[in-house]
Amino acid sequence: MKVLYANPIFLDYRLPFYEELNKHFEGNFYIMYSENRYIGRYDSLLKRIKNEMKDNAIPFKGEHLFDTATMSFKRVEIEHGQKIPFLHGFLRTIRKYKPDVLITEGFFQWTPMVILYSLLYKIPVFMGYERTMHTERNCNLIKKIHRKLTDKFITGYLVNGIETERYLLSLGVKPEKIKIGGMSADGSGLSERIKKIAPKLLSELKRKYKNPDGITFLFCGRCVYNKGVTFLLEAWEKHIKRYSKDNIIILGGGDLVDNLKEKYKIENSIHIIGGVEYSEVYKYYAIADVFILPTLQDNWSLVIPEAMSCGLPVATSIYNGCYPELIQKDVNGIVFDTLKQDSLINTLSYFHSCDLKTMGEHSKEIEKSYNTENCALREYNGIISILKNKGL
Repeated sequence: MKVLYANPIFLDYRLPFYEELNKHFEGNFYIMYSENRYIGRYDSLLKRIKNEMKDNAIPFKGEHLFDTATMSFKRVEIEHGQKIPFLHGFLRTIRKYKPDVLITEGFFQWTPMVILYSLLYKIPVFMGYERTMHTERNCNLIKKIHRKLTDKFITGYLVNGIETERYLLSLGVKPEKIKIGGMSADGSGLSERIKKIAPKLLSELKRKYKNPDGITFLFCGRCVYNKGVTFLLEAWEKHIKRYSKDNIIILGGGDLVDNLKEKYKIENSIHIIGGVEYSEVYKYYAIADVFILPTLQDNWSLVIPEAMSCGLPVATSIYNGCYPELIQKDVNGIVFDTLKQDSLINTLSYFHSCDLKTMGEHSKEIEKSYNTENCALREYNGIISILKNKGL
């Protein structure tokens, strides 16, 4: 069976997942992506895709994106309007590989053309999907109708978790068409780096960001409104009055970094690092005691399983689509409501009554089910079982 996954753009954390799927499909798994979306932004990743996936990587060069905000095809780095893809030679490129099964991403972008190909050549098409009831709470009627119509042509859905399943069911998708695979992060890579960290560097970081009599919390993500970092720091100002020996590290770039640095420059318990290279992130996981992510909207935050793989207790908001699978209350963490300050303050205090080491060990065990191997195996089995049930 030859499978072609049409995904316009994906980041490096997906490469091990695709490579694992390729093993299950015995070398017959192909990933097709838009080369134009990488050039100038992710040039090193573009090379890595070609080097690691080799002949199973299909760079599609005929895509041009029209931006509805600027009403032009001009490349813009900041997201403005809707990006509408115009595809030249798309069907011809797919036909060259003659797949038996197609996989697409989401209801828009390349999906209409993928469905057209599946109709022309009478082959099944699956959809990778990750949105939730919360992220789609403002979805308009036209989009809902479009998604319901699209569903009639989809053989099956490959989703991250039950929050995405709930949303698809609300659209009228049949339960038997939905398979939960999960989302994998580079957990093993981070934990291995932590094991090899130089003792001198570890001591220096601890001396700078930790107090042995308190808890060091870590936030890792974009410093933007939707990640909830401003709500977290407002709650922290009250928390620190009671737990004066605690520290919090804010890691990540974004448009709020400079303002936050200025606002909290005299608060010694708050360490706003800003953006760092991904290769440096493990150092902060190594010295943290608890990971916290107060996001206001996320499909499935990969930083949560990353932190878990590093042996950290975790806390995230009810607005994060991954919490039902990854966070077990009083076992490896807790869930809170970012928009209710008391909920955030109580969460920060909560970890002072916990065995953090035991919680961290539970985190590592729970995360194993969502490592690359297990997520790829579930997705493979999901595809095979749906095809068998349909007699394909």
